[in-house]
Amino acid sequence: MKSTFVLSLLWFLAFNLQAQKEALDPVWIDQVWPAKWIQSAHGPQKSYGVHYFRNTFSIDSIPKELIVHTSGDNRYQLFVNGEMVTLGPQRGDLRHWYYESTDIAPFLVIGKNVIAAKVLNYGAHPPDAQLSIQTGFLLAANDKQFRNLNTPKNWKANYTEAYSPNIVDGNQVRGYYGGGSREIVDSNKYEWNWEKIDFDDSHWPKAIVIESAFAKTCKWASRWKLTPRTLKHEKLTKGRFKSVRIQENVTVPENFVKGENEVSIPPNTKANFVLDWGHITTAYPVLKISSGKNARITLRYVEAPHIGDIKKREKGHRNEVKGKTFFGYFDQYIADGGNERVYQPMWWRGFRFISVEVQTSDEPLVIHDLHAIHATYPFEQKAAFNIHFAANQQKSERIQQMLAIGDRTIRACSHEHFMDCPYYEESQFEGDTRIEALVSYYNFGDPALGKNAIEQFSWSINEEGFLSARYPTNSLYYIPNYSLYWIGMLYDYMMLFDDAPFIKAKLPVSRMILDYFERNEREDGTVKKLDYHQFVDWSFKAGEPPMNDKGFSAINDLHYLLALQWAIELEKAVGNEYFIEHYQAKATKLQKSIRQHYWNDQVGIFTDIPNSEQLSQHTNCLAILTGISAGVEAKNVMQQVLENKAMTQATLYWSFYVSEAMKKAGMGNVYMDNMQVWESLMDLGVTTWPESGANSRSECHGWGANPNYHFYSIVAGISSKSPGFKVIEIAPKLGKAESLNAALPHPLGFININLKKQESRLVGEVKLPKGTSGTFLWKGKEIALKEGNQAIKL
Repeated sequence: MKSTFVLSLLWFLAFNLQAQKEALDPVWIDQVWPAKWIQSAHGPQKSYGVHYFRNTFSIDSIPKELIVHTSGDNRYQLFVNGEMVTLGPQRGDLRHWYYESTDIAPFLVIGKNVIAAKVLNYGAHPPDAQLSIQTGFLLAANDKQFRNLNTPKNWKANYTEAYSPNIVDGNQVRGYYGGGSREIVDSNKYEWNWEKIDFDDSHWPKAIVIESAFAKTCKWASRWKLTPRTLKHEKLTKGRFKSVRIQENVTVPENFVKGENEVSIPPNTKANFVLDWGHITTAYPVLKISSGKNARITLRYVEAPHIGDIKKREKGHRNEVKGKTFFGYFDQYIADGGNERVYQPMWWRGFRFISVEVQTSDEPLVIHDLHAIHATYPFEQKAAFNIHFAANQQKSERIQQMLAIGDRTIRACSHEHFMDCPYYEESQFEGDTRIEALVSYYNFGDPALGKNAIEQFSWSINEEGFLSARYPTNSLYYIPNYSLYWIGMLYDYMMLFDDAPFIKAKLPVSRMILDYFERNEREDGTVKKLDYHQFVDWSFKAGEPPMNDKGFSAINDLHYLLALQWAIELEKAVGNEYFIEHYQAKATKLQKSIRQHYWNDQVGIFTDIPNSEQLSQHTNCLAILTGISAGVEAKNVMQQVLENKAMTQATLYWSFYVSEAMKKAGMGNVYMDNMQVWESLMDLGVTTWPESGANSRSECHGWGANPNYHFYSIVAGISSKSPGFKVIEIAPKLGKAESLNAALPHPLGFININLKKQESRLVGEVKLPKGTSGTFLWKGKEIALKEGNQAIKL
């Protein structure tokens, strides 16, 4: 499998910088394609399987450009003369089946050439985010002179029995798992060099036609609705493990992790060693071996080893491994005894540690190398944040460490769509994604994944009037409150990017969602008990908010109010006067009812249900965010939120809204004094933020990266005050810090801040992008800002 799997550094550069080009021909590719979907004549078409496709051809000269449009079901990789040139398809759904457009001219040679493809079908155990019709492959050349490359003409196909699924069960993962099966590969059954020019495919049968290929916009019925890829490919970067942490019945040379030595394992030996990447990553492991016929090499992927009983989720300090259990899913490779065989799975794996478990047979095994190819969406860090505490330099350093952990977390959850986590679920949820999108907007200035999420969630609207809680998905899952956060995502995008046509196109979805809640209103505007999962935060039982026997829940009512307020602003920007008035009337009634039902005047706080002493940070933060509690009262409520530990406490996820409420209440100056949840996790050596706390199941959840947003939006105080980020507010909250330097990407350039305290004064400079204006706020004082540089002296 060497030529199939090894991705050279040269290929990385070619693939990421040269090969991917968007080249669409609307004359012919927006209706019936001049190509057909094909499959292999043998092997399962809907069950798990790996299938190969080949087309050999000759050319007298190399064209300046040769664009081919390709797609596959479920996943495919495309090779030209043995080099992988693209992979996909980008994940969508059956109504939006993506295809890639690639210039293959740089990989062609004069004379004989071969285009080859490998297609994986997960069968009955796909990732939750993976939809499918059946195994299939498709290729169409953009240039009519090369129509001989199109499927099915001249294409051969073969099914390989070398692959079988490792069905991930309770012996590998505790609790819910949605990442799809892993791989078991018997290389004794593998056809080597199948993608190379000189491979003899005379025994391969011709590929057979499934059906014609149609664009999504085509008037004819079809199963795959072909849609051009909308996102950049993931960035692939070769990397190496940092260290060997455990060796059992084997000696691993010191320089093995550097690729400078090899591991030898005698016949009939059971051995194990553990490699440490140094932090959690998402990467394709690459294993290179020789000899050792019938040896079984198991690569077990682990985020963090456990202490004692797995069910207790105790992990201790993440850098410590002695005496711990390495528990996780695995790929397994069976050696055929050949020389320099290379194995790499077709999809990246999430891990920090890989436990290499080997059982040799009658021959010794040589492991030449094990490295990995890091894979994430190609975000580029554009924001910068540096804060200085004269009396506490360690705090400055801790904040930089916190930002680094958050950056690593958000990247590990950013691929062909945002993911809640890269290890257990690989799914895009509205609750997670709203936070992930805001982090990506502020740190990278890149709206692509956020807009992609808004678009894809909108496809899932159902007849009841709300969205699937995760999408894309092959198993619909409903959390009505998450649909309200989708409205929040649309609002966030509107405020930060100038894209009115997109916002206007999505307003009907927002209206349908609110219509569902309106149908479930009581006479006073509060919401009845909703259907399906009422998830809010894992700090509540089953994640659901407190509710009395009549279905009253402050959190549900406040979520609805917050969504109405977002919708009013959306309608004001690009919508309809009727809906502005309609939603405003509802919001006014609901605000009054919420205070009547849930405000406890004796203690000056909101309760979770009427006539109760049950309290949560969630209810009171939402009361502040919706403006029901404002001014001095909001400060008093927020003070109780921060001090009253008898309240139900927010987990790492919902701490986002605690911080938002802190800002709304005018208490941003204490934000950096209330980061104990992140600091305690840092003391445990986490390298990405866990799902909910120290004993979380998942070690990497994107929602935990919210400080990477709040350091800019609260501490630097940068926010948008008009659609498209054209009016900017800068209201810094330095707390106990002496100085701050920050830069934030903006659609029109950068926002730059350079501030310093001088006794009781604040001095420095602010720079706004061309075409913007704004306001600078500091301790009740206000300065009007204009584009370009402006001195600050307050």
